[in-house]
Amino acid sequence: MLEQTIKEQLADAIDYDAPLLAHAIYFALQEGIVQLDDPASSLPKNLDYDIVTKWRDENVLQLCTIKLFIIPMGQNRHALYLAKKEDDARAKHFKIYGQLAQRILDATHKMDVSLYCEATGRYRMIRELKRQTLVFPCYLGEVGR
Repeated sequence: MLEQTIKEQLADAIDYDAPLLAHAIYFALQEGIVQLDDPASSLPKNLDYDIVTKWRDENVLQLCTIKLFIIPMGQNRHALYLAKKEDDARAKHFKIYGQLAQRILDATHKMDVSLYCEATGRYRMIRELKRQTLVFPCYLGEVGR
């Protein structure tokens, strides 16, 4: 099997929401340290991560614009939403439940968690659901009980 190229690794970093890696590759490309057709192993580990982290925090590549928000509803119940901003998830929650969200948690780091769907009888990763969703904010459902 052939080793992945820098171009393929960058595409994977974008597809799988790995913003630090994507920005590190972008930095290395901008600095001429690597080329798109180079093997992925040629990406050095000793990049200037102060700049890479700054770029990631500024979201230079505009990645991960859709986040996972969780709204606790009491009695161990939580509503899950995919949205660009907290306010979008909050408004969707009000529309569905008729309640103002007292708290809202950014759980974007949990995109690789699987949820069981009773309607389909299948487990689906939140990241997979996000890729298949066309309109945001999106209500994913309720967990707990």
